[in-house]
Amino acid sequence: MPPYPGFDSFNQLYSQVTQWSGKMMKALRHVTVPIFAPTLLNPSARETIPFTEALVCVKNFVYRHHMVQSQYHTEATIEYMENYLD
Repeated sequence: MPPYPGFDSFNQLYSQVTQWSGKMMKALRHVTVPIFAPTLLNPSARETIPFTEALVCVKNFVYRHHMVQSQYHTEATIEYMENYLD
């Protein structure tokens, strides 16, 4: 992937990563939904439900990860994170 401001490219293949650093998780978070969204676009009739569920799962994972990064949490943010996890 060509250089892009604010994006750090990966030095290893995804399958070769044994431990994720915070920097790597942040970079992955920036590309996860944009990669999955077009991939799961225009499913066949048979694939509609699983594709929709997969995209919701990835979206919730990214949202939860964004919220976990906050230094302070309230009852509301904890409830949001639990709902994203569910």
